[in-house]
Amino acid sequence: MKLVDPVAGVVRRELRGWLPLGAMLLPLLLQPPVLAAGLDDRPALEQFVTSGQITNRRLKLDLARSSWSVQELRAAMARAYGLRTGAMARFLATPQGRGLVERQLGWWSAELSDPVKAAALRAAIVADSSDGAISLLGVLQRLPVRFELATGAAVAVPDGSCGCPPGCGGSALAHLAFLIACLQAGATAR
Repeated sequence: MKLVDPVAGVVRRELRGWLPLGAMLLPLLLQPPVLAAGLDDRPALEQFVTSGQITNRRLKLDLARSSWSVQELRAAMARAYGLRTGAMARFLATPQGRGLVERQLGWWSAELSDPVKAAALRAAIVADSSDGAISLLGVLQRLPVRFELATGAAVAVPDGSCGCPPGCGGSALAHLAFLIACLQAGATAR
């Protein structure tokens, strides 16, 4: 005679009821966290700069918003400007430095608040300048938050200070590339 544990029988019966649901949910739980938390355009931007391939719909839309060629924007993202971290940190602490950063917040990751994006962008700028050079791609790689290009048409606000010429159009990448050039100019002028 075989003794059957009554608890084991109940467990087996309960598991049979839950197995179909678990089979449906398991693939969702195993997806990479970046997909569950939202999209991050940095891998597509890195691939664009290194190989010239455009593999992302938001990147394609952003590139089309500028009157610059794709190659010009690619070169602008990769261009490194020499400068010292201390000079950059001091410039970012000035009203002009804070203003330059704050004017670039509407172009990306709309779900993040402006104070979070401003702090993240400043931190990434200082971190990228730690090796004596700064580039847009380097700053984006060091952002401590997700970077998603805006899908709606962004509007540039001319303010008379260092910023994009009309050729930038509504391209976030063009505006951010000019931000890097302006930050370098501002940090070295001090």
